[in-house]
Amino acid sequence: MKESNELIRLYELKKDIKEQLETILSNDSIRKASKDSHAYRRPRPCGITIHSGHGCVFECVYCYIYDMGFPKGRVSPYPLSSLELVYALTINPYIVPERTLAAYGSVTEPLLPTLKVKTLSYIREVWRWLKLPSQISTKGYIDEGLAKELKDAEPNLSVLVTVITIKFSRILEPKAPDPKLRFKGALNASKQGLRVDLFLRPIIPGIAEKEYRDILNLAVKHGIKGVVVGSLRITANILKNLENVGISINNIVSRVQGINPFRLKGSRQVTITTSDIKELIREYAVRLGLDFMQSACSANIIAHGLGCKLCKFGPCGKSFTYIKEERIKEFLEFLGLRNFKIDVKHNLVKVLLGDGRIDRKWLQYYISEVYKLPVSVK
Repeated sequence: MKESNELIRLYELKKDIKEQLETILSNDSIRKASKDSHAYRRPRPCGITIHSGHGCVFECVYCYIYDMGFPKGRVSPYPLSSLELVYALTINPYIVPERTLAAYGSVTEPLLPTLKVKTLSYIREVWRWLKLPSQISTKGYIDEGLAKELKDAEPNLSVLVTVITIKFSRILEPKAPDPKLRFKGALNASKQGLRVDLFLRPIIPGIAEKEYRDILNLAVKHGIKGVVVGSLRITANILKNLENVGISINNIVSRVQGINPFRLKGSRQVTITTSDIKELIREYAVRLGLDFMQSACSANIIAHGLGCKLCKFGPCGKSFTYIKEERIKEFLEFLGLRNFKIDVKHNLVKVLLGDGRIDRKWLQYYISEVYKLPVSVK
């Protein structure tokens, strides 16, 4: 029996999902979803960020979303219903069913009481219709009931629990749950069979070096499987806020390259260099038997049993698809293309098109998402 061509199968599946949703949703809902940013935003490296709300009440001193214009001290639930969100994602040309990673928690705390029901509904319906491998990042407390709800919504959901400090948490994260309570929540999620990883981001120089051992030790005790690290992003306001609460910024500004950090204007963000601290964390994490990851998407890939070789941090996961030139040829012909050349090597696919009847950027992105390998289309 001939194996299915995943490029064609997923392309057709997306069309079928769109048609099914159009029999359920009203014309008003379809118009509303079509105008929403989820319908056209290109996914970030960590996947398509899905917003169940805007703003946050935790008021973390190092957070950059307030400089991006999102509200501080209040939260607005996202205006789309679950099916409207799914429709928006379905008509987004860059979303591939079963392949595109979905990330919840980028511009809000997704498990706030005012957002929890909507977040769970989004995760559930996105998984039901599109089977997007999903990940949630949180500083919230996951009680036993919520852990079960998360598991029911997406059986392989990747859970990232953020803890960057214990000693300075009341200063830096004044309204967030205590880190020890977050660890308890991580254990609850782990007991439900979800993969939970520590999100040690942002790394704040002067704090992370002194606390990473204690944090990782607690992670192991609470069923956490790995650690995702990430550098601090600063703005002029973040520097000022850190200094105002008594955090020394000398070791932070010295790690900014290419620009005077004191001349940052408005909402401009700069990522500081923390490779030396990441290496300390990596060495200790490996000693403890934890997976060490430099990108959140790595945890999502592992949680869903996938494999990815798209970026310098990989390969991630273990399940990799062997690409056959014949499958790409079939797909290009399925799209109506005839004049092309294909070169498939171990970690790279090159396609040279002889006509311009198709969006090359989309084609390149689509093939790379299906196979999670670098692709070049010219």
